[in-house]
Amino acid sequence: MDSDVLKIAIASDLHAHSSDGESPSYLDVRDSENLPNLNPLAGLKHLIAEEGLKADLLLCPGDLGHQANSVGIAYSWKALHSLGLLLEADLVTATAGNHDIDSRYLGDDHSPEHILKGLEPPFPLSDETLADKYWGRAFAIIDQEQYRLVILNSSAYHGNATIVKNFGRIDRQTLGDLEKEFKRRGKKSINILLCHHHPQQHSELGLGEEDYMRQGQLLLDLLGSGNYGDWIVIHGHKHHPKITYAAGGTNSPVIFAAGSLSSKIFLPASSVARNQFYIMTVDAGHFPSMGCVGTVKAWDWAQGTGWIPSGEDSGLPAQFGFGTRSNVNILADEVMTFLGKRAMKWEDLLGKMNSLMFLLPQDMRRLERALAAHNVEIMKKRSIPVQIGKMI
Repeated sequence: MDSDVLKIAIASDLHAHSSDGESPSYLDVRDSENLPNLNPLAGLKHLIAEEGLKADLLLCPGDLGHQANSVGIAYSWKALHSLGLLLEADLVTATAGNHDIDSRYLGDDHSPEHILKGLEPPFPLSDETLADKYWGRAFAIIDQEQYRLVILNSSAYHGNATIVKNFGRIDRQTLGDLEKEFKRRGKKSINILLCHHHPQQHSELGLGEEDYMRQGQLLLDLLGSGNYGDWIVIHGHKHHPKITYAAGGTNSPVIFAAGSLSSKIFLPASSVARNQFYIMTVDAGHFPSMGCVGTVKAWDWAQGTGWIPSGEDSGLPAQFGFGTRSNVNILADEVMTFLGKRAMKWEDLLGKMNSLMFLLPQDMRRLERALAAHNVEIMKKRSIPVQIGKMI
């Protein structure tokens, strides 16, 4: 394994269930696991085998089950570890989602976390000391030579009758404890924070503005200070896939909002979002010259077909990047100096301008519009650029 390269598989918001009536998810624990075109987890196993996918980490940003369904939560936790084995992942972990917490005390009148605390292997980590820190201090930190991973419990206050059950929170004590830990431990090249709730507003499509992580901006300010390395925040909860940069300066974190792996998506979100699975690649070898950059591959779940490369209207396309924060008009002018009057394979252009590989999807669309002003278009095959040249 290249010591600079970290591959992260992301499977979020499974919402597995065992309920009768209208199904909230494509993941019913009673369904056969031998139908890769009908069962998303069976389909993932098929996809991993077919494409030879590998990852160092498999991360789940929460909501293993639906509405504190203990059978669904246990099923998803076991299934994630099975996927981790196929991916040859060194670590499989998750954080608590609001649907994983028995906030209405349906099964235990003392501990809303009782379902997660009863899982095997232990949740979120088999290391007892780290698991105790997660439950006691609302976070656990894993330091490896290659990376730092913070697992944050943004659902730590669920079950408190005075707290609205659908939003997350990080309190000032936790923020202070995190900063003390960062100061004590020093910097790492690759830094990931895994949480369930979004730390900044995610208001598109009328999906609600009340369910974000309270004091999340303070967390982003801490991570974006530049004092503790560059950070990637991976969260779930919204079921609307999106990647952005946090508010702040040049060190502001990358925020990756993972789409749901298998929860059924309804209008208006279904017009622009699909169920998705991801593998993110972060190469620290680029960091000295380019900062925190990376690429992501995404697949859509198509019920009856299985997992397929994501499309343009899927929320996130089949292949995209993050980290290049340059003005797209300047990039377009630079592209024109290489292109001239000829057409080029996209991979040849990347060889001259690898910064294009790390554009956010929305910045790639802006680049396309800027190039169109020069009568130049990027030709694609299922949302992946293959060639660039003058419009006919």
